[in-house]
Parts: sequence; structure tokens; C-alpha cells
Amino acid sequence: MIKSFFKSNYKYTFIFIVSTIVGGALVAYGSYGWTPATDSLKNLDTKKFVLWILMIVVTSASGRVLQFSAGYLFTKQAQEYFHSLRKKLINHYYESTPVDKLSNMQNRVTNDLKIISDQALDPVSNVVLCVVDLVFSAYVVLTFNFWLLCLILILAVIMLYLPDLLSKQLEKATNEVSYNYRKYLDTIEKWLAGLAVLQRYCSKTKLFTALAKSSSGLEKATVIQNKKSIELHCLTYTANMISQGVVLLATGLLVLNHQLTLGTLMSIGNFSSLIFSQLVNVTSQIGSIKSTRSLADNIMKEIRELPDSEPKEDSLADFDTLSTHGLVLQYPNGEKIKYPDIKIKAGEKVLLSGDSGTGKSTLFKMILNEIKPTQGKIVFKDKLGKNLNPIYSQIGYIPQDPIVFPGTIEDNITMFNSKLNKKAANCAQKVQLATDFEKFPDGIKTIVDLDKNNLSGGQRQKIILARTEVYNSKIILIDEGTSAIDSVATEQILKNILKEPTTIIFIAHNLTDEMIQLFDRRINLSK
Repeated sequence: MIKSFFKSNYKYTFIFIVSTIVGGALVAYGSYGWTPATDSLKNLDTKKFVLWILMIVVTSASGRVLQFSAGYLFTKQAQEYFHSLRKKLINHYYESTPVDKLSNMQNRVTNDLKIISDQALDPVSNVVLCVVDLVFSAYVVLTFNFWLLCLILILAVIMLYLPDLLSKQLEKATNEVSYNYRKYLDTIEKWLAGLAVLQRYCSKTKLFTALAKSSSGLEKATVIQNKKSIELHCLTYTANMISQGVVLLATGLLVLNHQLTLGTLMSIGNFSSLIFSQLVNVTSQIGSIKSTRSLADNIMKEIRELPDSEPKEDSLADFDTLSTHGLVLQYPNGEKIKYPDIKIKAGEKVLLSGDSGTGKSTLFKMILNEIKPTQGKIVFKDKLGKNLNPIYSQIGYIPQDPIVFPGTIEDNITMFNSKLNKKAANCAQKVQLATDFEKFPDGIKTIVDLDKNNLSGGQRQKIILARTEVYNSKIILIDEGTSAIDSVATEQILKNILKEPTTIIFIAHNLTDEMIQLFDRRINLSK
């Protein structure tokens, strides 16, 4: 993921690296100035001492400003990169069949990307900054004494291996946080979907208990992750203080032996503090980056999962038959639904009935390819008897709980395709929706307010019915799609849509004998 980040914008990457290097050189030169400044003070040369202090301040400040600017550019590039990742992840979930849980998608595009940002990319910026400072600082130390540099390098190598002692544990803890966060979102999604029912029956205690139980796993995982991070910080900080002490002791001995000046001791002290403090940063950041490896790999794998070219899909324009063969669906709890072999011809109007639990709604989802059967298959054929891989968007579907989106009623009928606006009003008329427009000052242009719920259940069902009409669906699956509409309007809607050449499979329990007679035939499912 880090490689792909730097490749995402070569211009920003180049400016970031150059600014960081130049800034590091200026900071190192500023630190080097403490040696001549201290020696000038020792020789009572006030003018040189003041000039060196001014040089130290100007160069050090200029270097840090450059590095801070590089950090700003890095952050800007990171946000652009994460924006592109979110788009790709959303595309992955949009195109995935069957559709993944909403909680998985929420976790990926919020929590997981934040973990990658905080524990992988931000540390990369710090590592680059630290490495530049280390290289220039090491060069300056080399100009003072070769053996001091060797001592520092040996201690540095030891410190760089410290993250490996805890990296596996920290990586496991990070993955646990991601996993438990996803579980928590899933719990929220499931329980809050029925919030109105919980409120009606005063079941607040059960809601709180379920959420508390789920959140406890997340809290425990977060505490463990934080504990491992603190252990790594403590380990590296201890190594930092010991290393600084060893270097200062060695430098002091060289000064006592007249091999280095007292001013050099000041500079070496400053550089050793900088070097080992930066090494602490590097080791901590490397440990943090390593902890996100498997999570980052999973994200990139999901992005790459979508094929470059989708399998060829066939239009249903020449659709002739839909049939099921040995269809069986088995649930994880062992329950099994067996379907009779069914064959429906193009243009047929079929009423699908059966007791609760016989799999009527499930059959619709298998036809739509949202659920895969355990055994058997569903076959679409054209007029020449050739098997079709259907374009599923050409199959209209009216579920028991109709889904509408923020936007106008017209937008919800056309699904935001403005080219279909002219057809929307006529289709609304066919499904008895036009009479409802009289209740709204803006008619078909009325905004759907999901917060205030300004549409009734029946009006929502009519919108979905109109949607299938607008898109000229070749097959329409209606699952209790008129359950919230009064019987008079339902009868008129059935008369309007059943006289069209479209193939219709209709699930309903509230139809009168007169309405049932409008269908070509009836298929009854049994357990």
C-alpha cells in the first residue's frame, strides 16, 4: 500500500522528499554550529559567538519550516489517496455479488482506513523525516570522530531490531480491533433497524445489553492494542536513554584525553539526543507500520478482486422461458427448502402462493442472483433455446419493504436518470400514484424526506412499481408489493400492469377472488 501511495502523485512525492532532505541538511548544519559557538564562548569571542547563534537559529528554523511544509504536502497527498481508495472500496461493495453486509463496508471505509492512516501512512512521513535527520547527523558526527560514529551505528542497529520483539503481537491486536469494530457495527445495524419496535415494547434494557456486550469486545481489543503500543514505546525509550548515556560517556572520555574539544561535547550531546530520539521514533513507527500489514493487504486485495472485464451479460429482449431445476437451499441451522421444478414463459402472469416459510421471497432473491442455491440452478433461455446470462437490472423487483432515497419522487422513479423524466408521470398514472400528487404542493417534484417520513408505505410501493414501469423491466418480481395499498387501488394497478406483455411473478396474500382471476395461473409452494 505504501508503494501505491507514493506512486499516486509523483509530483507531490518528489517535492516532499526534496523538501525533507534540504530541511534535514539545514537542521544538521544548525546543530553543527554549537561546536564553534561553544569554542567562541570559551575564547571570549563575543562577535563570533553571536554570529554562530544567529546562524543556528536561522538555519534550524528554516530547515524545520521546510520539513513542516513537506508534512503538509504529505497530508494533502494522503487525503487524495484515501479518497481514491474509498471510491474503489465502495465500487467493490457495489459490484460484489452477493452484496456484503453494510457493516463490513462501513468498517472498511471508516475505521480500517483510519487505522491505515494513523498507523501506517502518518508514520511513513515521520520515518522519512527521521531517516534524513539521522543521515545528516551521522555525517556530522563522522567529521568529529570515526569511532564515535561506529558506536552510534552499533547502538542504532540494536534499536532498529526492537520492534520485531512486539510487532507480531501488535499486528494481532490491530486486527482484533478491526474485527471487533466490524462486529459492533453489525450489532448496531441489526438492533437499530428495529428501533421503533423496541421503543414500542419498552425494550431499552435488552438493546443496551446487546450493544454493551458487543462493545465490550471492541473495548478489550483497543485496550490490548494500546498496551502493546505502550510496551513498545517503553522498550524503545529505555534503549534511547541508555544509548545516549553510552555515547556521552564515550565523548566525555575523549574530551578528558584531549582528543575532542569541550565544544564538540556540546554538539555530540545534541546530535546523540537527536539521533537516538529519532531512532525511537523510527522504531516505534516501524512497529506501527508492521502492525497494519495484514489489514492493508486485505484492503488492497478487495480493491483488486473486481475483474478488469465483467462476464458478458445477455439482454432479456429475446427472453422466452425462466425455469428452475432441482433447486435446494440449505440454511446453516440445517433447515432445507426444496423447490418444485418450475417453468414460466415470457409474458405469463403468475401468482406465487404458499404458507409462510416455503421460500417465496427467497426464490425471488435466487432469481435475482442475490442468493446462491445449495443445489440446482435457475435457467433463462431465449426464443432459440439458448441459455442466457441475464442483465439483472432488466428484472424489476418490488420487495416487501420498498427502498427510497433522498431526492424527489421523480428521482426515485427514474433512479436519478433525468433522461427518463418524461416517462415518469405516465408510469405514475398507471400505478395510481398520480392521485397522491394532489396531496403534495410540488407533486412529482416533492422531496422525499427520510427523516420526517413524508411518504406512506403505500406511496413508497407505488413509487417502486412506477420504477419498474419506467425501466421497461422484461420480468417483474412483486413481493407483497401492494400490501400497503387499498384494495380498490390494488385492483386497478393489477389491471394496468397485467395487461402488458411483461412477465410478472406476484406474491400476495390479500387478493380478492376477482384479482386472482386476473392471473394466467397460480403456483403454490409447500413445505
